[in-house]
Amino acid sequence: MYELAHVALVVGDCEKSAQFYSTVLDFAIRKRASTPVLKIVFVKAGSLVLELLEYVNPEANRHTKGVYDHLAFRVADLPAAVAQMRAQGIEFETAQPRQAFDGHQIIFLSGPDGERIELVGA
Repeated sequence: MYELAHVALVVGDCEKSAQFYSTVLDFAIRKRASTPVLKIVFVKAGSLVLELLEYVNPEANRHTKGVYDHLAFRVADLPAAVAQMRAQGIEFETAQPRQAFDGHQIIFLSGPDGERIELVGA
């Protein structure tokens, strides 16, 4: 049986992304590391761990296949979450949430490196 350990995201600036995920999406910063090739920050919310990877030399990153379309986060009160994020200056792809095929309300925003983030109403 497999269990998800973490999701790795290539970012342009680990500290900027860690600040975004901790401030806007309430992730806790868990660990920082650095190698000659990478700067790494692990952030966690619930059981989800994101590994933020900043390549010291971006041209050395050869990982171009297997790109994910978006990260989705379930929120208990979607209108309140949207209002709170808008108050922090976050812009959304649409003015209002829309109904998804499964009946949930959803809305998309972008993270610091353009990664698509979906908020899903509970």
